[in-house]
Amino acid sequence: MSDPIRECGSCCACCTVMGVPEIGKGTHEICAHLCGAGCAIYADRPGSCRAFDCQWLRGVLEVDETVDNDLRPDSCGVIFDYRPDTAFGDVYMAWEVEPGASDGGHAREIIDGLQEASLVMTMRPPPDGEKELDAPGFVGPTSTAPHAPPTR
Repeated sequence: MSDPIRECGSCCACCTVMGVPEIGKGTHEICAHLCGAGCAIYADRPGSCRAFDCQWLRGVLEVDETVDNDLRPDSCGVIFDYRPDTAFGDVYMAWEVEPGASDGGHAREIIDGLQEASLVMTMRPPPDGEKELDAPGFVGPTSTAPHAPPTR
């Protein structure tokens, strides 16, 4: 469930990165229903779209319960998603919206904070003209301490 004080606003990063099997949209593909006003089928959007809230929207990435719009996916260039019980255990997914965004800035700070106690998988978009995603990169955990929020 999303935090009531956070809103997607003009961010539509998930519409360009996340796969939506119900409509045949692959990862790192721009949704055919994305328009200037957002989602053209918002009222009738697929279940996977309805169920998805990025970690920024959920408030997981905040420090001291402060809403920081610099951590929103369209600002930091990465969508953070939490996947419990994968084949690798509990994993934070870092989906690059912008190529190389996970290498620096706020996104890197978040990844560094998360990887102290959790496995983080970075998903980079495919090179131009290719359909296959780059191999995911894994980092963490670097300690056995309980999960700590990212530091900035």
